[in-house]
Amino acid sequence: MRYGTPSYRMAGFGLLELMIAMGLGLIVTAGLLVIFLAESQVYNNSSSQSLMQDADNAISATITPVARSAGFLGCGVLNANTLNNLGTAPSSLTFNTSSAVQGYTGTISSSFSFTDNAANVTATSDWSPALDSSIVNMGGAEQGSDIVVLLGATPNVYAAGLPGGVVGSPFAVNDTSELTGSGPWPVAVSDCKSSTIFLASSAGSGKLSYTAGPNGTPQYITGAQLVSLQQTMFYIGKDNGGQSTLYEAIMTIPSGGNLSGAAWTPTAMVPGVTAMKVLYGVGSNGQSTQYVDASLVSSWASVVSVKLGFLVEGEAGSAPLPSSAQSYPLLNSTIKVAPDTRMRHVFTMTINTRNTTLL
Repeated sequence: MRYGTPSYRMAGFGLLELMIAMGLGLIVTAGLLVIFLAESQVYNNSSSQSLMQDADNAISATITPVARSAGFLGCGVLNANTLNNLGTAPSSLTFNTSSAVQGYTGTISSSFSFTDNAANVTATSDWSPALDSSIVNMGGAEQGSDIVVLLGATPNVYAAGLPGGVVGSPFAVNDTSELTGSGPWPVAVSDCKSSTIFLASSAGSGKLSYTAGPNGTPQYITGAQLVSLQQTMFYIGKDNGGQSTLYEAIMTIPSGGNLSGAAWTPTAMVPGVTAMKVLYGVGSNGQSTQYVDASLVSSWASVVSVKLGFLVEGEAGSAPLPSSAQSYPLLNSTIKVAPDTRMRHVFTMTINTRNTTLL
């Protein structure tokens, strides 16, 4: 037996083996990457679908109560018999009581493309009829989308009874808790025959005061109702986060002031709304005989319902980037959207107002 240093055989990967291993690793990695990207796209799609559904619900919850209250003045409705004692308005649109509904159609050419995060514009020629000065002073809206303005009882506010009727200022009211702040407040007193709209100057302890109010013809007696009023505008604008958004603007009278200082106070409500189109149901006795856009409404007092369409968008990256503008049917319009990676769908709703009926 011989003793000495043992010899060892060196083992390891050869170049060919190494290349094969690397190739297999790349194939596995590519497969995992494909699976990850596919799952990521499915997640983005699902997330955007959920986001758009939430936006649909938010749009409905925001607009429906306002539109349903349009024209409603407690027991009565806004009509030719309504007496307007609000005062001198700064624009023809401000608390215009000739109708509870008014609107503006965004004019678009066949080549116009909507873009998410488009800047607000004030060019009156971009709408028909031309924008009211109060909307221009507010800063306008995104080009192409429609604008709708509604006037009626403040949504989700109940009518207060008048136990002693109206015999001058101040007069008794069952409850003035809905009139918060320091005023003035636009309000209406009505029975089932006629109504008077005026500014309440102070309210509290079951009393309501005014400068010019329901102290002439018609007279109101015990059992008449009092409601606070709200003029609301809906439009599409660019929000601070840089996304097209459904806005709600409320015509606000400055504290301690009068109607001449009224102006819109806008609030971003539902982000991710690319466009809005509105058709107006024209008819009588609460029945719409045809739907037309704002430019074709001959008498706003004949509008009894509104049909609204919205193009709602999902998150960036929820859809592949198209090679050209995408088209969507939105009510009586075709909406083109500049190429981006957002999924979109159309949401529509029809709401009966109380412009000429209590239905």
